[in-house]
Amino acid sequence: MTHPPRLRAMAAACGRALRLAWRSSPRLALLQTGLVTLLALLPLFALYALKRAVDAAAAIVQAPDQRGLGLQDFWARLADDPASRAVVIWFVAGAAVMAALAGLRTLLAWVAEQHAMAVSDHVHGLLHRKLSEVDLAFFENTGEQNRLHLVQEQAMTRPVGVLSGLYQLIQSAVGLLGVLALLAALQPLLALALALAGLPGLALRLHRSRRLYDWRRRLTPLEREAGYFHRLLTTGEYAKEARLHGHGDFCRRRFDAVRQRLRAARLVWRKQVLGEELAMQLLTLVVAASLLLWMSGRLLAGGITLGALVMYAQAVQRAQGLVGALVTALVDMHQSALFLTAFDELLGLPARVQAPPTPRPVPSPVRAGLVFENVSFAYPGTGRPALHGVSFTVHPGERLALAGANGAGKSTVVKLLARLYDPTDGRILVDGIDLRDFDPVAWRRQVGVLFQDFGRYQLTAAENIWIGDPSGFPEDPRVAAAASRVGLDDTVRQWPQALATPLGRWLHEGVEPSMGQWQRLAIARAVLRDSSLLIMDEPTSALDTRTQNDICRLLQDAAAGRMTVIVSHRPELLAFADRVIVLENGTVTERGWTAEGCS
Repeated sequence: MTHPPRLRAMAAACGRALRLAWRSSPRLALLQTGLVTLLALLPLFALYALKRAVDAAAAIVQAPDQRGLGLQDFWARLADDPASRAVVIWFVAGAAVMAALAGLRTLLAWVAEQHAMAVSDHVHGLLHRKLSEVDLAFFENTGEQNRLHLVQEQAMTRPVGVLSGLYQLIQSAVGLLGVLALLAALQPLLALALALAGLPGLALRLHRSRRLYDWRRRLTPLEREAGYFHRLLTTGEYAKEARLHGHGDFCRRRFDAVRQRLRAARLVWRKQVLGEELAMQLLTLVVAASLLLWMSGRLLAGGITLGALVMYAQAVQRAQGLVGALVTALVDMHQSALFLTAFDELLGLPARVQAPPTPRPVPSPVRAGLVFENVSFAYPGTGRPALHGVSFTVHPGERLALAGANGAGKSTVVKLLARLYDPTDGRILVDGIDLRDFDPVAWRRQVGVLFQDFGRYQLTAAENIWIGDPSGFPEDPRVAAAASRVGLDDTVRQWPQALATPLGRWLHEGVEPSMGQWQRLAIARAVLRDSSLLIMDEPTSALDTRTQNDICRLLQDAAAGRMTVIVSHRPELLAFADRVIVLENGTVTERGWTAEGCS
């Protein structure tokens, strides 16, 4: 028999939640499970103790020789009267259980806090690991970014909600089964009626949780748009242009317009939810009132004792609370199933750029060189090729320049050389071996790259360079040597802690380098690695003419013995190259040789 989709979703959510809870901390998972079970069962003993105490007190009150006794007389007879002692004993037992429950709740809150942090850290570890492995195409796809936004938005709260929902489910289920068993002793139909009374609320809320997920997905593009304009208005990256151009009002209007649409959608949703919840509360009151009237009739007919009435009335109230908690837990698990489905889909994304089952070793050093052989490429999701039939060769020690207008395909060549993408057609060969026959991680270790949109990391100066080859330590003498090679010695001496100086002011009160200094750091990062291929995408774009000549001579030294590809339109760098290839609309339109040397 096939289960309904919602039941399968809840079962899947429970399985995922159990795996998250266990893998994050087995010890805390076991401890929390034990505490939750105790907290579910102990209230049943408290109800039984209350029944016994009320029955004993009623018997004393109804006894002919006890009528008219004062409080002092009652306490005086405790030593001789077993019924009087029973009242005290059962009340004390109930109070002890309540005290134990208070202590257990405090202990559970402490354990749950630790476990929640462990689960959150575990989920963030999985997310960060996956995002460091996914293809570059993932970050250039709008649909994938919408999914990532949905996952990231809930990554801090939903895993903790999964955990609390799971344990609430366990506690509510165990407690409810105990209460239903207690009520079934009075009347099996009473227990059945209470159990069935929770089904309408469960069905309604499960249906709503599916609608909520779909509703949130529809709002994701609006939320991302609002977040974008919020970023334009609140980060220093755009502050200068906003003040100079005066477009802050435009950004605020766009932000307000998007937020108004979000607010209207949320108010409509909230109105529906409140109406549904009011209907469910009225149904709960009707059921409770009906059951209490029926039990009161049994008391008047002599079918149950006063203590039993108190116990069963408390049990009905507790059962309804547990039914509500169980429904809430099941709905939370269903919503978590939807979140965890998106999370699992993200974790399960296959990589387009993969290592073959048996990777070939990367040649080191490269002897024959690198060959682009009739390479074509189209970005995923687009119909227009970015490159078409591109062919060229780079020999060891040779400096090749790629020139062309913006959009000609130069940066695409860089991405293919670094194997951030694989060609759609054609091959890229290294010493006659297809680049796809290598492990991409092993190949990238042989590539030093300066991207045009290089990173400006809120780290120390040494760490900004060291991450170009993070196999050693930031204190490695090679880091200082790389800084010196790119002409940063005078700059570093002016910084308060030399290479240990924190850079940027976003995370800490550090030094904010000029754009040219940031670019020198990025060049140092690229040349730090002892790579076979050096790629420089506009390496002097942020430098003045004198510094450009210095960097040109630096590159001449750094390129010695390596294959070097330089993307630029600057004459001094084209003159530095051994050969120039001109790209236009994704194809090679011109090849030429240049004079050696830098101006």
